[in-house]
Amino acid sequence: MKKRTLITLILCLYAMVLNTSCGLFHPPNRENGYLTSHYYSCGPVAISRALDLYSEKHGVKFKRKLQPKEISIEIQDSRDFIDITELLVLFDKQAAQITWPHEMKTYLKAQSITIREIQSTSELNDEVAILLVRKKGTLDTFHWIVHPWDPLKYYGDKTVYEKMFVLIPKS
Repeated sequence: MKKRTLITLILCLYAMVLNTSCGLFHPPNRENGYLTSHYYSCGPVAISRALDLYSEKHGVKFKRKLQPKEISIEIQDSRDFIDITELLVLFDKQAAQITWPHEMKTYLKAQSITIREIQSTSELNDEVAILLVRKKGTLDTFHWIVHPWDPLKYYGDKTVYEKMFVLIPKS
């Protein structure tokens, strides 16, 4: 019986390694150590769009327009030594595109942007906000959108709001 359990365990581990969605055998592309698929993923793109809208709406002038690639590099530079994203890309290279909510907050704070987290879209009015949405019933369709740039019902009636950050104007 123990031999059967050991064989089952070995087969499960073997299957796990072979079914890693190419993460181990075909890792994500890198450029100077940076995950290139993160450059233009929805997190950096949402920040870039939100800052553009924020600048227009509140008359805030930034030194220059920040591009998603630059934003991505700053986000990746701020990641901890032990980074969950690096672990996840071992199993699925598409995980390289993830931008975590705390990374969004940290980046905006570094740009001297104050945010207010809200619980409902009814609190939005016409403010600039970055929202993390997902499709109801799934765990792999998370997406960062920008209000009022993107439609609030990004996934139609199946849109679930996970995090919502309103960008507060400077006083």
